[in-house]
Amino acid sequence: MTAVAQATAPHTAPARTPPWLTVLKRPMGAIGAAMLLLAVLVALAAPLLAPYDPYAVVHVSIADIFAKPSVAHLLGTDDGGKDVLSSLIYGARVSLLVGFAAATITTVLGGTIGIVAGYRAGGTGTALMRLTDFFLVIPDIALQIVIVAIAGQSLFNIIVVIGILGWASTARLVRSQTLSVRERKFVLRAHAVGAGDAHILRRHVVPAVLPLMIANTVLVISLAILSESTLAFIGLGDPTVISWGQMLNFAFNRGAISAGAWWALIPPGLAIVWVVLATTLLGTALEDVLNPRLKRHHLEKDRSVAIREQLRMPIALPLEGKPGPILQVRDLSIEFDSPGGPLRAVDHVSFDLHRGETLGLVGESGCGKTTTVLGLLRLLPPGGRVVGGIARYGDDDLLALEPAAMRAIRWSRLSLVFQGAMNALNPVRPVGDQVAEAIRIHEPQVGRSGAARRAGEMLERVGIGRSRYRDYPHTYSGGMRQRAMIALALACHPDVIMADEPTTALDVMIQAQILELLAELSREMGMGVILVTHDLGVVAQTCDRVVVMYGGRVAEEAETRRLFADPQHPYTQALLGSFPDLEHPDRRLHGSPGVPPRLDAMPPGCPFAPRCPHAFDRCSAEVPPAYELDDGRRASCFLVEPGGSRG
Repeated sequence: MTAVAQATAPHTAPARTPPWLTVLKRPMGAIGAAMLLLAVLVALAAPLLAPYDPYAVVHVSIADIFAKPSVAHLLGTDDGGKDVLSSLIYGARVSLLVGFAAATITTVLGGTIGIVAGYRAGGTGTALMRLTDFFLVIPDIALQIVIVAIAGQSLFNIIVVIGILGWASTARLVRSQTLSVRERKFVLRAHAVGAGDAHILRRHVVPAVLPLMIANTVLVISLAILSESTLAFIGLGDPTVISWGQMLNFAFNRGAISAGAWWALIPPGLAIVWVVLATTLLGTALEDVLNPRLKRHHLEKDRSVAIREQLRMPIALPLEGKPGPILQVRDLSIEFDSPGGPLRAVDHVSFDLHRGETLGLVGESGCGKTTTVLGLLRLLPPGGRVVGGIARYGDDDLLALEPAAMRAIRWSRLSLVFQGAMNALNPVRPVGDQVAEAIRIHEPQVGRSGAARRAGEMLERVGIGRSRYRDYPHTYSGGMRQRAMIALALACHPDVIMADEPTTALDVMIQAQILELLAELSREMGMGVILVTHDLGVVAQTCDRVVVMYGGRVAEEAETRRLFADPQHPYTQALLGSFPDLEHPDRRLHGSPGVPPRLDAMPPGCPFAPRCPHAFDRCSAEVPPAYELDDGRRASCFLVEPGGSRG
């Protein structure tokens, strides 16, 4: 009893790293933050650092004008005989003040307009965006010159003008993000429970948009400093204060070039470049951290270095006279980046797929089924990467192929039926063209007409008439869209089809038709099918063999008939116990208490131990290996260990 209690004890999730610390751990973010911090500290400590007061009235001689760098004046003097280094230090105060203040105005104004325009459809949103478009087509600097010249060259006017005129690009960026957030299910749920617009904006929309606004603010700082420097350079800066732009203006207009006084020109120019580079590096790092999807696209080459772990299971050779597996997966391991460190989503998953066979990957949501399939096809979302294993297809290891070679194999030899056909089909292109597109990409010799002809044949093969070739996805029913996705997957006659929840959101009759179609095509074309599902009824009807997954690991693998008749792993028993049995309708269903483990709180030992009614001490201390049982079945549980004990 004590052992079970220990096994079911809650596990504390590791502390999450604050986003600002994650930014500083990145070289780009650390360098940018350090550079910007140095500039800010110099500005704040100007009275202590500057050897002279550039605002003081001094009496100079001709020899003091544009004096070369010396011990008394490390960066020489300007046209007024004043120390350039002191002016540079004090100039940081004005330039940074303009940058931060104007960026704040731009973010508040542009963010507010963008959020309202994105959240409010109809006339209000349209009017705000037409106003935004008007300001976008007018060059900022031209309008700034006109307004500052009319309003006056005070520092306050310059900050307000730069801040107000720079809002348009921020508004459009924020509106785009708000439109996306507005359509998400959690916002619809908030509407459904009766929340008002103010509550939804405050609690749901603004928190989702705020990270993007913060990252954009840092980037806007550099634009504001450049705008102030431009205005000062052409003589529209505040003449009563010293800024880096004003220093460049005085140097150019008062003969620094003809006098060869490079020290009056280069330092302020480098100071501007320093701050612009700092904010650009820091802003880019903030975007990467606060919006992980901006790090890379899931089809780009993985920049991370895959760590090849030692294989636990060797690749088996086919028996004499018996064809070998068409796909062999051994010890596949996949991780995702997180603020707290890498999280293992798939851990040493192994299985074989034979030609003409349908293999089911089953388990609760979050057990790693879809991630396994996407990892094999190298289509992991941003932040995910394969860190170990082998996926042998013919003579190739799919996980080691170069991106170009993988693109050639993907869809021509291994294809995917995506979950949610409406989202996988381009809504502005005819369905037939999208099927033909895959053919033209992988078989360009077929030509446009040949690809269209074959696409029509594929649609007919899945029960869609050629007359619907030019129709758009929204004119198809849910079942027809799923059939179209199957036609797309079959377009290049692949050897393996991976179907990710192909019957999601379909009624029972349509589900049966889709499953029957997949099974028929598998037998007819000799393909191997990997079916990802959590529906045990689908598995019983369609699959020849089943791999049960839990916590990113394989819990049990067996032929479908044997798995349903005699499950070995406690998790498999729990799954079947919650599945209605039509032959015994009076049998009471039994659910498994608890929930699947989170990736950042994975229990030690067996991942199912906290929920397992048979757990003992060893379960929470060791990860059970996959024990080979009779007739090729295997289970990862100490209860089936040959000659084992619970010691």
